[in-house]
Amino acid sequence: MTKTLDFFLLAALLSSAAACAGQAAAEPSAAVVIMSVENMFRGASDATDVVSQALLGDNVKVLKKEADASGRDWCEIETPDTYTGWVVASSLRFLGPSDKPYASAGQVFVVSALLANTYREPDVTAHKPVKVAPISAVLEVAAEKDERWVEVVLPCGSRAWIQRGDGDLRQTPWSWPRRPAEDMVSLSKRFLGLPYLWGGTSPFGVDCSGFVQLVYKMNGVPILRDAGIQMTDSGLREVPKGQERAGDLVFFGRAVDRIGHVGMMIDGEYFINATTYQTPCVRIDRLAEERWAKIYQAARRPR
Repeated sequence: MTKTLDFFLLAALLSSAAACAGQAAAEPSAAVVIMSVENMFRGASDATDVVSQALLGDNVKVLKKEADASGRDWCEIETPDTYTGWVVASSLRFLGPSDKPYASAGQVFVVSALLANTYREPDVTAHKPVKVAPISAVLEVAAEKDERWVEVVLPCGSRAWIQRGDGDLRQTPWSWPRRPAEDMVSLSKRFLGLPYLWGGTSPFGVDCSGFVQLVYKMNGVPILRDAGIQMTDSGLREVPKGQERAGDLVFFGRAVDRIGHVGMMIDGEYFINATTYQTPCVRIDRLAEERWAKIYQAARRPR
C-alpha cells in the first residue's frame, strides 16, 4: 500500500514538474540580433511580406518559435519599439536567464556613420570587414587602442575593431540626447538618395515611417513604427495646418483615419520623405505641391 501511494505521489510530482517546465519554456525569452540588418516577416516564412527590420545589437524578446516546411527555425520577436515580426532563428544569439542584455553595462560605442565597417584587426587593408554596423547600432566596448581604434565585442560574442570616427563612446546607462529641430534636419539630409525599401529601417533602404522613426530616435524623440500609429499613438502634439515648421512630422492619406505616408518638415515649406512617388528614394518635396496637398491630413510635433 505504501509503495503504491509513493508511486502515485512520485508520478504527481513528476507531472507537476513537467507542467512547470512547459510553462517556463512558453515564457518569452531574450536574444540579441547578430546580423547587420535582419528582415522581420509577417509570418514564419520569407514568402510573407517584410513588416520591419531589426538591427545589429538590438535586444529583442522572443515570443514564439516554430519551424517552416523546410525545417528552418524561426522566431517571432518584439523589438525595442514594441514591433513584432518573424526572423530566422540563426540571426539571433539567445540569452540565458542570468545574461545581461547586450551593451547594457560598461562602455558602449554608438554608430553615427551611415554604415561602419568592423575589422579583425586595427587595419582597414589586411582583411575584409567582419561586420557592417548601421547607423544607431550600439556595440559593447572591449578596449581602446589609440586615438583611432576601439575594440568592440560584437553581439555574436567575437571581437572586432571599429574606427572612432564612425561613432561616439558612451558610458551606460545612456540615452539619445534631445536635440533641436535643426539637428533633425541636418541628420535627415544625410539620407538623401537612399533607396526606398518597404519595411526598411537602415541605410540599406528605408520606408517612410522607418525613416522618420530613425531620425527622431537619434535626436532623442522615440516614436513608434507605421505612419498611422506615429500620428495617433506616439505622444506627439497636434499642429494646425499652416503652422508647420522644421522637425514636424506631416501625414498623408485618403482620409485622416487612413494614413499611409509620413515625412518630416525641413522648413515651413518643404518636407523630406522616403517615397515611391516618381523616384523611389529619400527626397525633398514641397508640401503645397498638388500631389501632396490633396492628400495632406495632419502634422505633429515633439512635446
